[in-house]
Amino acid sequence: MPFENILNLQVRAFFFNSETDYLPYYKNFELNMDKGATLLDVLNRIKTQNSDFSFPNKNIILKVNGQVTTAETLVTDVVEEMGTTLQIDPATSYRSNNGLILNDDDFMESFELLAPYATDEDKAFYETLYTTHYASESNLYNRQYIGDAILLLAEKMISNGSEHKKEILTAISDEFNGIRSCEYENNVFKGADHTETISKLKEMIKLKDTVTKCDKVSFKKKEHALELETLEGQEIALYVGNKNSTELVEKVKEKIENAAAKFVSFDMSTKLAGQTLMDTHFQIAHTKAGTMMLEALDSGADILVCAKNSDLEIFQKAIVHCERIMGRDIELKIISMNKLEDMCAVTA
Repeated sequence: MPFENILNLQVRAFFFNSETDYLPYYKNFELNMDKGATLLDVLNRIKTQNSDFSFPNKNIILKVNGQVTTAETLVTDVVEEMGTTLQIDPATSYRSNNGLILNDDDFMESFELLAPYATDEDKAFYETLYTTHYASESNLYNRQYIGDAILLLAEKMISNGSEHKKEILTAISDEFNGIRSCEYENNVFKGADHTETISKLKEMIKLKDTVTKCDKVSFKKKEHALELETLEGQEIALYVGNKNSTELVEKVKEKIENAAAKFVSFDMSTKLAGQTLMDTHFQIAHTKAGTMMLEALDSGADILVCAKNSDLEIFQKAIVHCERIMGRDIELKIISMNKLEDMCAVTA
């Protein structure tokens, strides 16, 4: 095998067997793979080196560096976007029985919501959305969430003129586990983005807020404005809420470092954090926002900069409720991009 046709991969792979393991764990592998290899070839190579590694015999889906894909995906495509350091997880770890093998009963259970109104063609379409179902971001915050796939089927059925539009919308509108839980993100590797489709479906439904009287109570007010005269020595994170933000992140990082401060990166910086759920699902909205802020804090940040003023306003208002729901103080100063630029200018 010519050297130029070899990919050297550093792979961190997920292990868990519900019959023998109390908690999941990871093992590291250095693999030399042919450039024509698929992820299935990677899985088989890991299995050869460690027989405890498990994956299904068919319909294999997996998560690679946070994106869900199939075993047929070419390794070169993955490396082109993600690099050669890869982490392999089940598509959804909480449904893992043994390694990448899932208890996937919930997939067809969700279909049963619309089965009374669906044709064989509708069912066949739904079955193509297996990967999309397990890439649902909202499952991370609500394990009973019905999944993005059934929402896509619902929109398709309605767009195709189903006479059961009212029943379809009712079926996907469970107060806690239905569409009100959905803050859609495209987590499928090179997959189609369904933001517009799900937004259109949400517009058909008048969702009432799940907020309770207890939720509405503000137990205290907290000041999160920046009181420091300089950024020097501070650790600063940037929240952008958008995956397509590499250029902005690099510019802000340079500004921060020029101000003798430290730039802090964290995984949720490019993820939505409950903004679109604030009016429809109080608990999940504040859980997502709180998770994002605590991740920034636990990554070392003293200050969180919001790229969008609208996000700044939402998070500053939500932070007290986030603290209550998360059960932790969030000692994080939250400021706007304008404020950061003003302070960087003073430093310069």
